[in-house]
Amino acid sequence: MKKYIEVEQARELILGDLDAALSSEKVDLLSSLDRIICEDVVADRDLPPANNSAMDGYGLRAIDSEPATQNQPLQMPVVADIPAGKPWTGQVVAGEAVRIMTGAPIPDGVDAVIRREFVEELDGAIILKESVRPGNDIRRAGEDIKVGEVVIASGTRITPAAVGMLAAVGMPYVSVVRRPRVAVLATGDEIVDFSQVPGPGAIRNSNSFSMAALVLQAGGIPQIFPIVRDQPELIRQALLDAVSGSDLVLTSGGVSMGDYDFIQDVIRELPDAEIRFWQVKMKPGKPLLYSLVASTPVIGLPGNPVSTMVSFEQFVRPLLKKMAGFPESELLLKKEPAIVLENLPAPGDRLHYARGVAERDEKGQLSVRLTGAQGSGILNSMVKGNCLITQPPVSTGAKKGSIVEIEWLDY
Repeated sequence: MKKYIEVEQARELILGDLDAALSSEKVDLLSSLDRIICEDVVADRDLPPANNSAMDGYGLRAIDSEPATQNQPLQMPVVADIPAGKPWTGQVVAGEAVRIMTGAPIPDGVDAVIRREFVEELDGAIILKESVRPGNDIRRAGEDIKVGEVVIASGTRITPAAVGMLAAVGMPYVSVVRRPRVAVLATGDEIVDFSQVPGPGAIRNSNSFSMAALVLQAGGIPQIFPIVRDQPELIRQALLDAVSGSDLVLTSGGVSMGDYDFIQDVIRELPDAEIRFWQVKMKPGKPLLYSLVASTPVIGLPGNPVSTMVSFEQFVRPLLKKMAGFPESELLLKKEPAIVLENLPAPGDRLHYARGVAERDEKGQLSVRLTGAQGSGILNSMVKGNCLITQPPVSTGAKKGSIVEIEWLDY
């Protein structure tokens, strides 16, 4: 077991123990959103399947429009109406035009469309006062995709546009990496269910719900377990139950150095279990425990609510993303430099994650300020914040007006 290690080293250990993404599953099209696809999707036909009008207007032969000018308008008879979805089997000949709607197939003889607002219509004919070039406002068959083309490659994240493309090529079901199943356990004699009125010395269980919400938002499927009291046998049974049906187990509390912090001792005594590290050089979030139980990762997050959430962002979110098949470039929170609007105190000998509010002015300059009090038990600092201000362990703090690095919270 490694003890009191750097944040980067801790993250590398957690991610390095996961050899590959989870298995795939078939889901309906809308359920594939924000998932990683596990198959190449090939177009079964051209898109669009035929030349069609890009605008509501009139189809004609471009050469016939050449004489039209403002001073010498040209009159052309309209010989047909062509709505979208109803091909016209006739043929346009010299001097004729057809009224055509957006998306309607281009009939034989037509090589240009002029928009409705650029002509006048009178007694079944149109009056042109300008010429139109060949190909004007015509969408060509296959200009979007061609039959046999890979339109969505395996390993791609499904965006709303990709959902539309999958529908366009007739994919009602899609093979994607399945969502991680995550067991969420809060431990402690002092916590009660959030629906209860706490008695003396008790607090409502917020950690289970903040953890579950973070799991859900990161693409996982959370299962909230009942509160586990500070008794080794109860903790042991809860961990075994959680591991048996989960891809990841998250606990909060019970991993520090108190007389009733039993999780580390319990895991040591479990069969097929290994503690990989304990304690990380970060603030908040130092007393973090990472272990494998029957090859399932068990991450013991600190009990203070801010410590729980900050630790989740640094270690659990990247792991969930990797489980779900996301590329390495998308695992971590996005970083950006910002001007700090107040003095920041020295962080001490640990990497400090202060909670901040970042804003961009009309010139695009990014600035950041603290949310207020920064205690690890002040959940409101996370509620108000939209970023984490990272301060490396140095002897002095950041001065007002200096540049600091922020990590955008993904919510």
